[in-house]
Parts: sequence; C-alpha cells; structure tokens
Amino acid sequence: MIKRISGAAKAGRAVGMWLGVMSGLWTGQRAVAQAPAPADTAFVRLMRKHQAPLTVAGAQLSGPGWDKLQQDIRQSAWVLVGEDHGMAEIPAFAQAVAQVLKPKVYVAEIDRYQARDLSRLAAQPGLPSAFLKQHPMELSFYSWAEEFELARALRAQGTSLVGVEQVGFAAPGRVLELMADEAKTKLARTYLRQLAAATQAQDRAALVSGRYESVAVNTLRSATLDSLRLLTRTERPQVRRMLQDLEASVAIFQTNAAGKPGGHQARINLMKRNLLEELQPYQTAGQPLPPMLFKFGANHLGRGRSIWGDIYDVGNLAVNLADAHSQKTLHIFVIGKQGTKVMGQNPEDFSKNSGSYSAADEAMLRPFMAATPAGAAWQVFDVRPLRRAMLYKGLPVPDQELQAVLLGYDYVVIIPQTTASHNF
Repeated sequence: MIKRISGAAKAGRAVGMWLGVMSGLWTGQRAVAQAPAPADTAFVRLMRKHQAPLTVAGAQLSGPGWDKLQQDIRQSAWVLVGEDHGMAEIPAFAQAVAQVLKPKVYVAEIDRYQARDLSRLAAQPGLPSAFLKQHPMELSFYSWAEEFELARALRAQGTSLVGVEQVGFAAPGRVLELMADEAKTKLARTYLRQLAAATQAQDRAALVSGRYESVAVNTLRSATLDSLRLLTRTERPQVRRMLQDLEASVAIFQTNAAGKPGGHQARINLMKRNLLEELQPYQTAGQPLPPMLFKFGANHLGRGRSIWGDIYDVGNLAVNLADAHSQKTLHIFVIGKQGTKVMGQNPEDFSKNSGSYSAADEAMLRPFMAATPAGAAWQVFDVRPLRRAMLYKGLPVPDQELQAVLLGYDYVVIIPQTTASHNF
C-alpha cells in the first residue's frame, strides 16, 4: 500500500494499517483497463532505451531483463524488493533473486514472533495447515502458499528469517500463548492461556465476518494490559519483552483506529529500531554486513523520502547502514499491471479472498504500465538513467508520485497479468 485508500484499506486503519497493506497499493476491485500507448516524449524515449523483457517459465527466469537484474544483484550487498502484496508471482521472483544473491539474512514485513514460527515451520516437512487452522493468518503474508514456499526455499538455502514489524494484526493470541509457555507461575500460565483462547476466537470471528476493525488488537482494553503488566512483573525477561512488544503494537493499532495522527510514523520508527536490534549479531568491527534480502510493501523500501509521504522508511535506513559499511543496495519495485490478487482474509471460505484489479492508470507508474504490452513477458525498466536525467539534465517529470518512484528505486518490474496468492 502506498497512497490511495480503498474501502478495505479504511478498515485497515482500524488494524494499524496492516490490512491496508494487505489490500494492496491500489483502489479496490476496478474493471481491468488497457492504458493508452505512451506519447513520444523525452521521458518515454529514455525509458524505452532502458526497457527489457523478462521471460518466466515455471521457476526459471530468463531474457535480457533478467540478465541485467542478475548483473546488478551480484554487485549489491543488499537487495530490497518492494511489492504489492498478494500476488502469486512475486514470491517466486524473490526466490530467484535469492538464488543469485545468496542472502545470509531475509528481512520480512512480519513481527519477530511470526518470524520464529515461520522459521520453525519452514524447516519441517509438509505444510503448516494445522498451525494455521488453529492460528488463522498468524503468519501474515506467509499464511499463503507461495509466500510460505519462499520462506521454505530461503531456509533450505541457509538464510535466517528476521521479522521487524509490529505484532501482526492476527497474532496477539499467539503472542499470549508464547508468554504462557514461558511463564513461571501457574496463575500466570492459566490466565494467559485463557486470554489467548478468547483472543484467537475473537480474531477468527472478525476474519470470517470481514469486520476487521473488531480484531482483538484493536479492542484490547487498557485494563487488560494493566492486569497483564501486574501479572508478569516478576516473570522472566522474555515474557516481559513480549508484553512490551504487544503493548507497543496495540498503541499503534488503536491510534490508527481512532484516526489520530502519529500511528504510522510510530510503526515505521518501531520497524527501524527492530531492524537495528536484529542486525546486532552481524555487526563485527571492520567487517561488512552479510548479504541481505528485504521484501516489504513498496512504500517501505525506497531510498530517501517515502513514496507515500514525508517519512523516511526502512529502505532509507538500509541505505544508510550499507553506506556506513561501504556497501551497495539495490531497490526493485515489482508489481502487476492487472489480474487478481488477495483482497480478503477469510480462513474458512478462501473463494472470498481473491479479487480483480487494474493498476494500469496509476500516476506513479503510468509510463511503465503503458509500455507493458499484454502477453507473457514481464517488463524490466532500469530507472537510474531517468533519475539522473531528472536530477542533472532537467528531464521533465511533472508527477510527484512518479518522481518519488524514480528517486526511491533502481528498477521497476511490471508483470502483465497476475494471479492471487493461494491459501493452503
């Protein structure tokens, strides 16, 4: 999710922006439309000069566009893939990037507890169906088959999975379970398990009904948090840390639910603090940081000022950290032009989770969309020459959103037709 707020995304404000992200970058279920051919301008001529096709055959990527991407991936320490969520093709693309990059660390837009569950489940044979039946959407995006297979491939490659997000909108029940598992006293364990069960039941009902504003993290009362604080004041540090993480996330979710300012900035600040903490084990004096792959919503991973507003997001922090170690980042924006994607989170009727969309006329990507013909080949645009021409040669780029894309990303990859990610 970048800027426009759909009906689903308005509900997402009530769950701390997460469902807005889940509903994607664009405005709901539009009729699919074909953008007109781009006019012959200096921008378009330069764009087409640095445009190349990418062919997908099963798990294999090929073609001039992929050759160019591979060359730059090999020259980069960190690769940041900014996406529109819920498209089945993008996890496979990220997996292909990982095969070239060979990352030591994968940084995901999930919380630390989801990342631990995901690491454990991805290392096991079979699918996490039983876990997700008990904890629907607890793995956030990785509750979908294609995303989970990406995590499994990364684990098989020896990559550590790291989560830096606030506690997921459907994850508080699981966090309370984990607190109960670590609690020393019978009283604490009993209360935490009872609250976890009630929380999970509330969240399942909200997901089935589509009333996302009623998830537990959005309605958790301060009196309940006070009770948890009192109950765990003498507990192990890991129990108190889990409660602190839950409290911080509840504050963000409920600030957004109330329509008050500051919730999104608090969320970004939290993600940046978490990233710094997670990278501490890899910090060795005089040594470079290990290769890393990031995959978040596209508004999070550009360099400089965010596409979405006056915010400097995770992607900008990554650039600063890489600069401090004389390393290079590569920022890739990958998105579909039209097709289907995930638009709902019903754990019982998966047919309600997919919807049609078109991004063909979105201002921030309109020239790239217009230059992407119908057909099987993806289109890869190296936007760095456009950025340099805009900054140093006065190339006219009147749309501010398009300017933000050029400043924030090195490549734009357009998928002509997408399919929605699948549930298990």
